[in-house]
Amino acid sequence: MKLSVLIPAHNEEGSIRETVHGVFDVLTKEAIPHEILVVNDNSTDRTEEILKTILGEVPSLRQINNPLPNGFGYAVRCGLDNFKGDCVALFMADSSDSPDDLVKF
Repeated sequence: MKLSVLIPAHNEEGSIRETVHGVFDVLTKEAIPHEILVVNDNSTDRTEEILKTILGEVPSLRQINNPLPNGFGYAVRCGLDNFKGDCVALFMADSSDSPDDLVKF
């Protein structure tokens, strides 16, 4: 069974690297098969640029762009239409969720 972690992201340049690496590190340590799907929700900061850099560091990361209109709900729907795992968990890009909670899930 593969877990998809859906992360909607809008202007998260200050936290997206830490969030993705935190999720990846915990799920890898626990040997949980997974993908991390970040939906860039039309960010106007460096979020997309940072995600492109992280793609080379985190093999389970996929990044897609949410087409207009933007907004949290639209980004979530975009991710739900595109995840590839057997189940999905929604995770906040600002690191307000704990990656350890994914293990409990």
